Amino acid sequence: MSTSAPVIALESVSKRYGSASIIHDLSFAVGRGEIVGFLGPNGAGKTTTMRMIAGFTAATSGRVTVAGYDMATQNVEAARRIGYLPERPPLYDALGVSAYLRFVARVKGVARTAIPTELERVTTACRLEAVLHHEIYKLSKGYRQRLGLAQALLGSPEVLLLDEPTAGLDPGQIQETREVIRAFGANHTVLLSTHILAEATLRDTLLAVDGVRAVDLRAEAGEPGVLTVDCQVDGRDGVEATIARAVAGRFDLHRLERSQPTLENIFLRYVQDSPASGEAA
Repeated sequence: MSTSAPVIALESVSKRYGSASIIHDLSFAVGRGEIVGFLGPNGAGKTTTMRMIAGFTAATSGRVTVAGYDMATQNVEAARRIGYLPERPPLYDALGVSAYLRFVARVKGVARTAIPTELERVTTACRLEAVLHHEIYKLSKGYRQRLGLAQALLGSPEVLLLDEPTAGLDPGQIQETREVIRAFGANHTVLLSTHILAEATLRDTLLAVDGVRAVDLRAEAGEPGVLTVDCQVDGRDGVEATIARAVAGRFDLHRLERSQPTLENIFLRYVQDSPASGEAA
């Protein structure tokens, strides 16, 4: 954890719309080099808080500072140091992926001579090479989310704000996105939100088990609080017992079994990131 002055700081912040109190007396701080998860159920005020930090809305009371700038009076200076991915990525469907990224780079003040290198950096980090020359309106939800992350990363901002950054991504893409965020957060400040409390905890618990390579969680329709979990594991013996011990201490485990991949599973995994001819997957 960073011991220097916080890069993001909220001091007794409240937000009201008329008589409705959305945020009440919220205080926290995030330092340089920290990646902080902002967890809470839908309607808890996560998006409103992120919008206040990003400068899209003002706090009713209290103080929000980013990189030392007060968001009430110095939000323009602060905005130059923020990369923001809102819950719905700010994309322009009429543009192509490359043209959109070039536009965002210019808006952020990236030097014209540096734009090609910067585009290559974020395109590679977010795995957008396959759709770089596609129109945005043709992109799947997963690729749209990746593009939203890429625009936030442009210019290597000091602060990265990510509202539900893995929404709409498959398990492999979620893992890739985490790796991008982890690499970026080594020298920057990252605040990300998610409403999936149990899933976030369970996923981290399972990924900490030796032998577990990836985790996919699905909520069961009509059964609140019940999840079906698919783990990709290596061939070592005893991994099922290790998973059971890790999970049983914090969750109710109803069933655990090992399944061999089917030809259909292998095919779907092979093609899931491959765009069809003439359009994005």
